[in-house]
Amino acid sequence: MSIHQNVYFSIEMWGAFFSLIAALTILLTRYFDKSGARKLMFAMLCSAALMICDGTSIWFRGNVSENSQIIERWATFAVYFLSFLIIPLSAQYVSQIIYKRSGGFKLYWEFIEWGIFIFGALILIANEIYPFIYYIDDASRFVRMPFFFWLPSLIGFVGILTTMAVALVYSKYMMKIERAAVVSFLTLPLAGIIIKLFNPETPFVTIAIVISVIILFISYETSYAKFLIEKEKILTEEKLKLVNQQMKPHFIFNTLTLIRFQCKTAPNEAAQTVTEFSNYLRGITDYLTEEDCISVEAELDIVKNYLQIQSKRFGEGVKLEYDIQETDFDVPPFSIQTLVENAVHHGLMSGKMDKGLVRVTTKKSGKNRMVIVEDNGAGFDLSELEKKGKSSVGITNTRNRVKIMCKGELIINSEPGKGTRAVIIIPE
Repeated sequence: MSIHQNVYFSIEMWGAFFSLIAALTILLTRYFDKSGARKLMFAMLCSAALMICDGTSIWFRGNVSENSQIIERWATFAVYFLSFLIIPLSAQYVSQIIYKRSGGFKLYWEFIEWGIFIFGALILIANEIYPFIYYIDDASRFVRMPFFFWLPSLIGFVGILTTMAVALVYSKYMMKIERAAVVSFLTLPLAGIIIKLFNPETPFVTIAIVISVIILFISYETSYAKFLIEKEKILTEEKLKLVNQQMKPHFIFNTLTLIRFQCKTAPNEAAQTVTEFSNYLRGITDYLTEEDCISVEAELDIVKNYLQIQSKRFGEGVKLEYDIQETDFDVPPFSIQTLVENAVHHGLMSGKMDKGLVRVTTKKSGKNRMVIVEDNGAGFDLSELEKKGKSSVGITNTRNRVKIMCKGELIINSEPGKGTRAVIIIPE
């Protein structure tokens, strides 16, 4: 190989290596935007494959042998094919950014990009059957045909300009770093295409495409860093709310009153209640400042002590049921506890029923773990949940922490007069 070929080959291999590292990094940080991460990761893998194929083409270019000619032929085909493919893949990522930032505004221009890609792939296949764009000569060199050599460049221009038009219209939904990344994604390959029209053997197009995709990756990681800052801020706020929520003086005073009454009427039961109350307070103290999820067994210990005390307060007015099928997963601290308290206070203590039931279930459903808290209490109108102000803080807090800490979700179903069903879903 010539000095220029050695330089180009080294650039291509380093570009491929960086693209693979970027894809791995996106895989590890995909949880904050799974859909966008998946789209960008495919673009990064395509970028790596593109660089490897272009490097292979440079390596075998000029070798006079039948095998070299075959490798050069298919490497060149792959370079064109992947160059077309990376445009809709990157367009999908830009579309996801706009969709997420606009609150769900779905764009379908990416289907146009996929149509352009399919057309490009078809002309490449046709060129393999009857060369009219380029061919590989006996010395394994790229040779342009006289009339239609510009066709791949035109396809690339159309695809990139289509994305440019959409990005300019919806740029208000992007951060500055994302706008810069999209502009580079659009302008660098265009410059590379223009250079390649005059010097077809230079790899400026692939290098430009890879640089632009890497800049997209940097913008993604910037968004991820911003997400981590926002996550930490939200968790701090939710922790303060959680402290206020768990330190309930009414429950403490009522339990102490119960213990005083039991000391006079049933000393053995009083001793048991003291043990349950002590275990409850110990659990509250141990996990109140916990920043990570805890085992569902530890959470259920707190719940059982709480419900046992409440059942003694209300006697036969409260019935407890447990169906614990699955315990091999974690939940945010006090997530189940909050739902159980909500069931007791807002469902059973409404005074509208003689006998209340609280049922706690844990089970596995497909790849998800589920915690279900049900009651047959007063229920409520779901449309009123957001209007309850302070009374809905516990539910809102739990929903936020389940989403942020465990990547899960909380679903509430309730109907006035028929009770409430709360489901925590924790993905595998």
